[in-house]
Amino acid sequence: MSTCQQTRHDAGIEVRHATPGDADGIAALFDRVYRGGYHLADCTDPDLVRRTVASGEHLWVLTLAAGTVVGSVMARRDPGNGSYELGRAAVDQDYRGRAGIVAASQVLLRDTVRRPDCELLYAFLRSDKPLRRFGWEAAGCCWTGADGGMHVLMGEREEHLFGMAFNPERTVTRIVPPRSVVLPGSPVAREAGRLRASTHMGGYPARIAAPGVSQYTHESGRGRVAYALFEASRAAVVSSVEADTPGDVRRVLWEVFDGAAPSKVEHLTLYALADKLPVIEELCRPGGEDPARRFAVRGYLPGWHKDGTARYDCVILTAQTSEQIPSRHGLDAQIEQVYRSFPPGLR
Repeated sequence: MSTCQQTRHDAGIEVRHATPGDADGIAALFDRVYRGGYHLADCTDPDLVRRTVASGEHLWVLTLAAGTVVGSVMARRDPGNGSYELGRAAVDQDYRGRAGIVAASQVLLRDTVRRPDCELLYAFLRSDKPLRRFGWEAAGCCWTGADGGMHVLMGEREEHLFGMAFNPERTVTRIVPPRSVVLPGSPVAREAGRLRASTHMGGYPARIAAPGVSQYTHESGRGRVAYALFEASRAAVVSSVEADTPGDVRRVLWEVFDGAAPSKVEHLTLYALADKLPVIEELCRPGGEDPARRFAVRGYLPGWHKDGTARYDCVILTAQTSEQIPSRHGLDAQIEQVYRSFPPGLR
């Protein structure tokens, strides 16, 4: 990849794409910034970082000072979904807010939208600082969800804000359902209305959950669920679920909490296709003996699921058993606006 132009406003700072030779510097940066508490090996294991950079599948932009990696940000490709996640960010304390750090984010945005398979960009923000510094809102990013406290970082559970944008250089066809969980006129409704797409009402695929990475499968008399497990955060994300009734969907998902998974699960995420209202309503219904055993709608994902030439809306549903209150790092107002965008019985 070609070297990016150094910004004139931050002398001594170099902004460029990562090379395999940067692997040790990237891993050292994440170790310093997160004090050994960052649990994603694709940023902390030098051998894995080296292979990831060499593959060219993802975009990785660095900020360097005197040859040392002091900032890193990545666009991670979701295979088959035409989407890229912006994130995996780390910046040394002394360089936060510097023009070179902002330039790295801008280079990442510019080069990601140029990729021919990029239709959608998204990010989960752990603090309000990127909102002010990186210009993602100016790039058309709309804030329509949160993750309900999925991640544990440095021993603390955190709740992150979700934002997305369609690639302005592509024509995206978005299919919306006849009925929506989003309240008319709400903040999420307004945010989703800002997205640029060719929007039509129509039928949806039969599946309940948007597909994703699948590591494990659990099957019982209630149904079948496949999911990925993030052990460091005691969290799982569902990639498919099959059952005969909404009640059985609920039961087979709770079996993952109740010992079906190979390690403890305290947080479960389901990206449900937005037309599956009977399932969504059943999952959000308080449990009989334990009212806390329920899911909650935590966001809306316009055009999240790609099927053929069209994209379909999804709903973020999460459930958790942890009693720890997640930290929001300055994002309280934005997250609360998102949650108020859904009917009280679903949030």
